[in-house]
Amino acid sequence: MKRLGSGVINLDDKMKGGFFEGSVNLVTGKTGTGKTAFSASFIRYGLENGEAGVYVTTEEEKDDIVKDIEEMFDWDFSNYLSENNLLRIDSIEPIFPSKDVDNINRMVRGYISEFMGRLEENIKEIDAQRVVIDSVSLIEMFVNEEYMARVVISSLIRKLKAMGVTAILVGTIPETSEGLTGSGIVEYLADSVIKLEFTPIAERYNRTLEIRKMRRTNHDIEIFPIEITGDGLKVIE
Repeated sequence: MKRLGSGVINLDDKMKGGFFEGSVNLVTGKTGTGKTAFSASFIRYGLENGEAGVYVTTEEEKDDIVKDIEEMFDWDFSNYLSENNLLRIDSIEPIFPSKDVDNINRMVRGYISEFMGRLEENIKEIDAQRVVIDSVSLIEMFVNEEYMARVVISSLIRKLKAMGVTAILVGTIPETSEGLTGSGIVEYLADSVIKLEFTPIAERYNRTLEIRKMRRTNHDIEIFPIEITGDGLKVIE
């Protein structure tokens, strides 16, 4: 099967060639572990190789994501948005209902329907090959019912696979949790799971990366130090 480069320096060798084309992959970690750096590296690698990308954020405004990425790496993402038809960044934030809202389920269904529709529209408009959804954990939290959250995440993964894109789902691990996401649903359904963590292993390196799961292939199982460089996220050999 065809592989797509992750965009993370030195990572593809650890996965025996990168992500499988058409796979849906979870990148998860606590706050500040490098999830946005990973996602941006994944999208930028595609852009530089002529592969269109969609970045959907559920927690920030579009302009804030662009500024975060450009300040982190000094990359000109604005150029791909204004002059090239290779990138879409969309903010689809849920509006959390107050306790006195009568029909919360109707609001949840409305948001999920809008999210799926806009995601599909963005992908089709530029014939995207890469997709990032940052973060899927907020969608799980918004649904707020385990069975329905599983149905929604399953539907999302099926849609991404049906459209033939290679996707990164960003998960957030709660500070007090030992799991990989808040609900435990996404890591079960994803084709691969990459965990980012604060684990100081040397004076210089405080972040680490671990490939926890990857279907249909062997992969390295060590915990690797990583750093955010001007060229993107980098696995330290």
